Amino acid sequence: MKSNETIPLSNNICTENNTLVTTLLVNTYDIDIAGHVNNIVYIRWLEDMRTKLFEQLYSLSNLLQNNYYLVVISCDTKYKKAIKLFDIPIGTMKLQSYSHGVLIFNAEIKINNNTAFSAIQRCVLMNLEDNKMFFGDISEIISLQY
Repeated sequence: MKSNETIPLSNNICTENNTLVTTLLVNTYDIDIAGHVNNIVYIRWLEDMRTKLFEQLYSLSNLLQNNYYLVVISCDTKYKKAIKLFDIPIGTMKLQSYSHGVLIFNAEIKINNNTAFSAIQRCVLMNLEDNKMFFGDISEIISLQY
């Protein structure tokens, strides 16, 4: 993929420069008694966005076949504005960096161009055989796919 190329996907998803942008769905069961999206839904959205973004880099089924899996080691979240039932949140997630075995993902969810939520997730690739973290060049893992 060229650095300025955009790949259109289903459900208003596109990736460019290790970034995913998608429209998120607020379901009736996502709403808590106070009338806004429950905090756990934001974490589910992070999982969905990270999985879709990482899938663009490397097939998850191939990752597992090669005995690796992605593990979240930390997640720093900031809730800035309540999201309600009929809001249309737009989620953005970017693979910011990879260094010393740690992948850093930055996420933001906006309503009407105003930030409602932001997060930084740190993840590592773990080896299923020895349960050790992968510290090498991530292109070594990606090259196993081809």
